[in-house]
Amino acid sequence: MVNHNCFYIAWNGGLVGKINPFQPNGPVAPGMFSGRLKEIQILEKGLFQTKNGNPLNFLITGERGIGKSSLLNYMRPLADGSIKSPDFERFDFIVINISISEKMGLVTLIKLIERNIKRKVGKVEKVRNFLDDTWSFVQRIKVMDSGVEKAAVVEDPDLLIDDLAYSLSQTCMRLTSPEKGEEKKDGIAFFIDESDNSPPELRIGYFFKVLTEMLQQHDCSNVMFVAAGLPEISEKLYSSHESSLRIFSELKIKELRPEDRYYVIEKGVERGNEVNAEKTTITKSAKSHISTLSEGYPHFIQQFSYSAFEFNSDGEISEDDVLSGAFNPGGALDAIGSRYYASRYHEQIKSDEYRAVLSIMAENMNDWTTKSYIKDMFSGSEQTLNNALQALTSRRIILRNQSKRGEYRLQQKGFALWIKLFGERGK
Repeated sequence: MVNHNCFYIAWNGGLVGKINPFQPNGPVAPGMFSGRLKEIQILEKGLFQTKNGNPLNFLITGERGIGKSSLLNYMRPLADGSIKSPDFERFDFIVINISISEKMGLVTLIKLIERNIKRKVGKVEKVRNFLDDTWSFVQRIKVMDSGVEKAAVVEDPDLLIDDLAYSLSQTCMRLTSPEKGEEKKDGIAFFIDESDNSPPELRIGYFFKVLTEMLQQHDCSNVMFVAAGLPEISEKLYSSHESSLRIFSELKIKELRPEDRYYVIEKGVERGNEVNAEKTTITKSAKSHISTLSEGYPHFIQQFSYSAFEFNSDGEISEDDVLSGAFNPGGALDAIGSRYYASRYHEQIKSDEYRAVLSIMAENMNDWTTKSYIKDMFSGSEQTLNNALQALTSRRIILRNQSKRGEYRLQQKGFALWIKLFGERGK
């Protein structure tokens, strides 16, 4: 991927010494978090219920850039007590952070859980000895993986999950009912990001369903799971175990409201003025344009704000700064496209005819477009068009109107703009 940040230095020679407070390349910091009050309150109640022996699990879903990872980034310090809950007393959970990869198997996932727990609570010697005994089954897995026992048959997944459930329940009970001199904890909170990456071999739905049931059988009631991923995670959970969705309460993350978008922008400028000697202001029109261009996606707000800040040279971010920073090559839309759109347009589509369908639809931005309109503009056969619409829909590159037959649209206006400005460049 091109490092677009290098391009900005050439734009903004007069302000190279200013620290840009916006963060487009990662989850939003808790101090700049905004607009998810309802979701935060629901998750806080989940922590409170789990602390008091009534565990709740959550599935956070939403499109790329909508703020799922940022929401987890806010909840982690709230769960471990680094920041105080607005509505409850300070929580004190052991927080386990895991990000699922496309090649992750059950053994790797179990090892990551064991490793994270030992890092968090294994600093006291007698607790460390307890963990070594309780999680000894993982050492057996490591020996088998190492090739020392070539003839050994890898254990049945049910046996591995049973061992995991027992070790996890014993650890949680030790944390919530500690021995003399040990620190009492509220329980264990798992935050599992990128869950949609889970390969079929992991059987993610089966894993969650069986593990939560076994924890209940071991009278463990202070463990909470929060999984986040793209909307297709629901299908992956269901396909590996039809009942797995029932163990989660789903939180569908939507776009930020305009007032929350303004807050994020203003908070960023405020943070910049705390660290930069030369102060920066931003016009109302500039904020309005960033709000509109971002479509309420938190990551996009950060990127458009970042680019406008970099393009500005007089200390006041104006509408022109926003537009120039957004649409120039190497600017915000180009950077967002490289991260979110390019793979959809080039890597996930191997046919120029399928890309032609996207280009036709982009003329209507992300408004609903009828199949008949696309057909009139399309130079290929009707069968190719049918194949294209089916493939693009199944890959969630376009959306099908569920309430009106024969209508399709792109997910974001930004995707349409990127196709029009930069789509052909990939050739």
